Amino acid sequence: MSQPSPAAALAAETDAMQALRDLLQREQACLGRSDADGCAALLDDKAGLVARLATLASERHARLAASGHAGDENGMKDWLETSPAAVADWQALLAVARDAHELNRINGLLLGQLAARNRQALDTLGVQAASGLYGPGGHENYSAPRA
Repeated sequence: MSQPSPAAALAAETDAMQALRDLLQREQACLGRSDADGCAALLDDKAGLVARLATLASERHARLAASGHAGDENGMKDWLETSPAAVADWQALLAVARDAHELNRINGLLLGQLAARNRQALDTLGVQAASGLYGPGGHENYSAPRA
């Protein structure tokens, strides 16, 4: 029995990456509107897509290893040298991944700007970080100044 091709699920991987890219575009729109609730509503879907992509990549790496190549991206490059029919599918996945990576980078910058703006607003109101402690969500706790 022959092993499945390392390219067997590239279409599924590309579909999942496109779904993540689309979600990151929605996240960027939420960030542009300063819509924290809208961004929070995307978190579960985002985590699910990232987990799905990790699983698909892991499975691809296992198929690469089973075919005698390194179970990583270098192994994929080596395998593609002997399987030129899969190059276009691989390049399509990489293109969508680059788009998603750039969207994620920009979203991180937008999130940092929003956090800085919120900190500045809290500082203007005289609200100070409570002893540098963080709350259960990993965010700084703020408290009003005591009179």
